[in-house]
Amino acid sequence: MIARKVLIVDDEESIRSLVKDILEEQNFFVITCENTDEGYSRIMKSHPDLVILDVKVPRVGGLELCRILRDNPQTKNIPIIMLTVQSSETDKVIGLEVGADDYIVKPFSSKELLARINSLLRRVNRKDEAEVIKAGELEINISSQTVMLNKKMVELRPKEFDLLLMFLKKPNIVLDRTYILENVFGYKIPVNTRTIDTHIKNLRHNLGSYGKKIKTVFGRGFKFAP
Repeated sequence: MIARKVLIVDDEESIRSLVKDILEEQNFFVITCENTDEGYSRIMKSHPDLVILDVKVPRVGGLELCRILRDNPQTKNIPIIMLTVQSSETDKVIGLEVGADDYIVKPFSSKELLARINSLLRRVNRKDEAEVIKAGELEINISSQTVMLNKKMVELRPKEFDLLLMFLKKPNIVLDRTYILENVFGYKIPVNTRTIDTHIKNLRHNLGSYGKKIKTVFGRGFKFAP
């Protein structure tokens, strides 16, 4: 089995060493970088399966590097986890809005880190599936990880794809936040987080007018009404 490749960009040597030790124990191949210049260069050369990116890393900062990666066709689909020492919802939402798929607040446990990494990489494990799900003019192909709407390709980030797949598999069923967090994000975090709201907002935007079929059921959760 080919080892998954994870690249971490963080200027704290202790964090780089910690993550490297945790992941290498689980047979990941780990590349570490201490600034955004080095990180960008190594990402372009090594094409990692996932990037862990500190928000405050020098030189241009983690948020700007995340934005750069999302704007580059070669790197736009690489899953990105942001690391932050700040616990405010604002900082987390900004990270998600510039393209991050998830975030972890320092300090973190090895269990939390592995859960979030494995959650993002689960989509890659679906590549042997051949299932195609259709809902009207919307078609999602699990094996190729592609979405077609009115015969046009729709570009989605990893978690947006996972959310849409979940909705299509459970049409007209109200899914509460706890269910979505556990089944799409793969871990339990406080239900008042803006993580779900941000990803659903982005998913609706990418689906255009079709995004209106993802309904907010106030006080209960969300449902897909095809």
